[in-house]
Amino acid sequence: MRRVYFAVLVLFLIVGCARVVNQTPTLPIKGEPYAVLPFENYTETPYAGYRVASILEGVLASKGYNLIPRVWSIKEREPSEEEIEKLKESAVKNGARYVVYGSVNEFRYKTGLDGEPAVSITIFVYDAKENKVVKNVTVSGSGWVHESLGTLTQKLLNRTF
Repeated sequence: MRRVYFAVLVLFLIVGCARVVNQTPTLPIKGEPYAVLPFENYTETPYAGYRVASILEGVLASKGYNLIPRVWSIKEREPSEEEIEKLKESAVKNGARYVVYGSVNEFRYKTGLDGEPAVSITIFVYDAKENKVVKNVTVSGSGWVHESLGTLTQKLLNRTF
């Protein structure tokens, strides 16, 4: 009986890792121009918002989305909410129909012997023509000991978009 419980527990652990929560359908239209902004960083990991934005740009480009050139560059500090709003306006002026931004809620390695990566991201897709957020999604997951934060983030974003 203990073997059955153990087998079920292992199965739940395997299936439960790196799961996308509240997944929404794909983004509106691939042909329309998109801009990705740095994400607000609510973690203790420096530059997590920049890292997530950079990975998301790569994921969207690999899936054929039309991205405008970056309207931001990495600075020595995290961007404020006001700076991100100005970047959103700049992206729209540079031709972006959709602006993707959000927040990084968790971006760390768990403590303990394993040191597994853990990531949680909230993503918003703003439609400049409609002047509203048309999609939002929260993705979160934990990976295996051999994975990095970057590979886990890329895996979650690939599943989302």
